[in-house]
Amino acid sequence: MAEDIKDTVVETENETVDTSETAEAIVKTFTQEELDAIIQKEKGKAKRAAEREYQAKMDEAEKLRKMNAEQKAEYEAKKQADYIAELEAKINRSGLEKEASKMLSENGLVADDKILGFVVKDTAEATQEAVDSFSTLVNDLADKKVSEMLKGKTPKKVEQTTSAGITKEQFDRMGYKSRNELLQSDPELYRQLVKG
Repeated sequence: MAEDIKDTVVETENETVDTSETAEAIVKTFTQEELDAIIQKEKGKAKRAAEREYQAKMDEAEKLRKMNAEQKAEYEAKKQADYIAELEAKINRSGLEKEASKMLSENGLVADDKILGFVVKDTAEATQEAVDSFSTLVNDLADKKVSEMLKGKTPKKVEQTTSAGITKEQFDRMGYKSRNELLQSDPELYRQLVKG
């Protein structure tokens, strides 16, 4: 009977080991053939991209070869003009960003790249309008937030105790102004407290 129990325990341990081996088998492994196929696929993508780039350059070269000298000069001038226009646009954008940053700082706003990307437009006038609109929006939202935070109940005015509730000790601690007010409001009580 003791031997039967040992056999059962051993079988349970073996089953536990089998379960952990199954868990390890779930991990994806690749064979050499699968890896080779993946590498070939990626190489094919890179080769096609390089061939497209090469073909575009060859088409450009062929286009230039077929042109006569006047057409080549015209084509090169057009490329230069496009490049110059691109550079001018970048310089213009940079200048507009500086101006927008100044305008925003004059309105009490700190400008970062995100804000500048939002307010800088193609022309100075459009940029000015965008900055004004943005400043107005931010200031309105800030005012709204401040007024919302300041909302609350006004404290109730606490009435001073009635003149009949003033003791001799309280009267002695009163300043000149308070005593004068007591004299004006209740002259008889004032005389009583002075006589003490």
